[in-house]
Amino acid sequence: MVAAARARETESADPLVEDPYARILVSAAGTGMWESFLDESVAERIKTADPEAAAAFENMLGYQAVRTHFFDAFFADAVAAGIRQMVILASGLDARAYRLQWPAGTVVFEIDQPKVLEYKSQTLAEHGAEPSAVRREVGIDLRQDWPAALAEAGFDPAAPTAWLAE
Repeated sequence: MVAAARARETESADPLVEDPYARILVSAAGTGMWESFLDESVAERIKTADPEAAAAFENMLGYQAVRTHFFDAFFADAVAAGIRQMVILASGLDARAYRLQWPAGTVVFEIDQPKVLEYKSQTLAEHGAEPSAVRREVGIDLRQDWPAALAEAGFDPAAPTAWLAE
């Protein structure tokens, strides 16, 4: 849902955020439900059937755009402060490791279910996308010992780190 909202925002007339990978990730997922968010006619049909539901739908999309903008700015501030180690918990279809401009030597750890990370990596690679940071996948269920898995992936506990639990 969040990636679908980012795709819609990216394609809007005056986008608050730009995620050129969101549509790719949502479209290739094959779930149907979230992909319908990408169809402008769905919003119009909702508006015709239930104006209140349409307003809630548009508000949800706007909320996702503002939230994404806020967290992107958080990482930009972290980079400006000299932080080069980032951790994104439950990264899902987040493409920050690809779409944000990271200074050389920045490491972005993405923690999520192994199948989610595999899907994202494979789908973006098929479209020629390359991460703009050193991207390290930590494929684990957050109900398991993810701190140990993060350490095994090369996380440096002594290094300043920007954390995102969106």
